[in-house]
Amino acid sequence: HSMFETDKRPHITVVGDLILDRYLIGDATKLNPEQPGVVIRVDKEEDRLGGAAAVAMIAAGLGARVTLAGILGRDEPGQRLQQLIESHGIEPHLWVDDRPTTWKQRIVARGQLRPDRCDRELTTPIGDHAARFLSTAPLGDMLLVSDYGKGVCTQPLLGALGKRALAAGTPVLVDPAQDRSWSDYGQVNLIKANQAEAIAECSRSCFPPLRMVHHLSRCNNCHVVVTFGRRGMICADRTGYVHYLPAIPAETRDACGAGDTVLASLGVAMLMGCPLRQACGIASMDAAQQVSHTGLISVKLSSESTGAWQHPTRRLPSGTMTKPTGGDLPSIPCRDRDQAL
Repeated sequence: HSMFETDKRPHITVVGDLILDRYLIGDATKLNPEQPGVVIRVDKEEDRLGGAAAVAMIAAGLGARVTLAGILGRDEPGQRLQQLIESHGIEPHLWVDDRPTTWKQRIVARGQLRPDRCDRELTTPIGDHAARFLSTAPLGDMLLVSDYGKGVCTQPLLGALGKRALAAGTPVLVDPAQDRSWSDYGQVNLIKANQAEAIAECSRSCFPPLRMVHHLSRCNNCHVVVTFGRRGMICADRTGYVHYLPAIPAETRDACGAGDTVLASLGVAMLMGCPLRQACGIASMDAAQQVSHTGLISVKLSSESTGAWQHPTRRLPSGTMTKPTGGDLPSIPCRDRDQAL
């Protein structure tokens, strides 16, 4: 499903927190005699890549050559993550030490994802030796930073990578951690955030969605893409244009990985030469495909997204709104849509 010839594949480097997503899959067989609830009979286990590793897998599935920089522990989840990374053809730049590997365990019963989740994580910042090693990862044509707040994306690491990227003219796209100031990432080309992260970055300021995304783009001097789940996404580019894209209709089985899919898809699309709005349209299609599955998958190019890749000027899905803005973004005629978002 690659859109690239083998010798012309763009090279993307992904750096960030590596997570093993583990699914216990079975059936609810009886009531729990010990406390309110049910007993789940586990029939099988499935492991998936999560965090920055998920971003790398999706970018590789879209045809890019991918280098993944991150940290693994000397434990069973770390070994399993390494196996999965290699199985997807991702080039590893991994630091292995005694730091426990981050993992998340979910339960699927009768095809439905249960609400509870178990996490094992260490969020203290990584050491200087690990940061120096990760900062030497090859940058390629684009750098994607996937920060889940687990301690990998330290200021020394971000600073070193930022200097290298600036010197090489390598674009940097960031998916920021919750409650972390976006200024920590330095001068980047694009920040992709969800609604909660965007609101947190605005601090106490109260903006309707279109104005909020425009404000964030202006304050950070970069493109900003904010996802609103089933309500779509809004992007603002450096020139002051704000675009609203409605979500692609999809049956949501598992929202896990939607943000990772958007980041990876944006990166690959922009390397293909797609303008920001077009890249967001493609990312929206890919995210709709992702959430319709339980557990992260390597998204495939649909006929619609393939057409969007091959024809950068192709019209986006019906309902796309473009609003030129300037200055302080005066009152706009789509206030009702703002309130609906």
